[in-house]
Amino acid sequence: MKSILFITLILLFIGFTPLEVISQEIEGEPSRFKKPSTYAWFHSYGKVRLGEKLFWDAQTHIRTTQYDGTDYFGRMAQIYNRHGIKYLFSKRFSATAGGVLRLNFTPQPDNNNYENIVLEPRIWHEYLFSMPFDYFKVFHRFRIEHRWSRTNLKGSDYRYRNRYRYKYYMYIPINRQKLEPGALYFSPDVELIMQSGKSVRDNPIEDLRFTPKIGYIVNPRLQYSLSMMYTLGQSNLDGARYSTRWIFNFNVYYSFDFRKFENKIPETNFMD
Repeated sequence: MKSILFITLILLFIGFTPLEVISQEIEGEPSRFKKPSTYAWFHSYGKVRLGEKLFWDAQTHIRTTQYDGTDYFGRMAQIYNRHGIKYLFSKRFSATAGGVLRLNFTPQPDNNNYENIVLEPRIWHEYLFSMPFDYFKVFHRFRIEHRWSRTNLKGSDYRYRNRYRYKYYMYIPINRQKLEPGALYFSPDVELIMQSGKSVRDNPIEDLRFTPKIGYIVNPRLQYSLSMMYTLGQSNLDGARYSTRWIFNFNVYYSFDFRKFENKIPETNFMD
């Protein structure tokens, strides 16, 4: 277990460092990487069991960002409401489909040319593969999103895009032999987000996210995680330039079971 944890940390470190180094090694050319912006994301992930195989996936995300000299918490950025119905085919595979309503807040609160809030609707579906081992778990998540978005500038038009997301992550217990109540865990997490659409020309890579998390399992119904995410993505205006972000993350995972006690079956951990 220690060797697995050590190797994972090394890979994450390698993933974080070379991009900035490469940009600085090209002498005489301006950096292609923008100065990182800062965000704070607070997410709740709810799993409500409706039947033996059926779940309601209820997610709420509150996100702030830098503004007016204040990092991370300067202004409200977005509020997400993501909901869907999950079907558990087996303990190793589930599929979910549903809708999203995102509220995008103005990037310039004092500018009357911007609307305070703009709605961004989405349709999403995802497919989660679980690989449980004796002492840790591995997950592969494939998510596709269909989104209609526009800027907060008054009079701007909506544009349609598709997003294709692949996420690899693990749950590795730290202070216990297995994932159980009272266990701290380390979760290496990498996600690639691609996009397509008429407005996508030379910028198909929307985001590459590195999110090493530390979590705690309170009980089978509740757990928390904390992380500092680093992201890299192509600029919407120029695919040769890259935007970077540091994002503080705090997540709460909870689950409920609405069935009668005699109908319950053992829990399966699909918390993310």
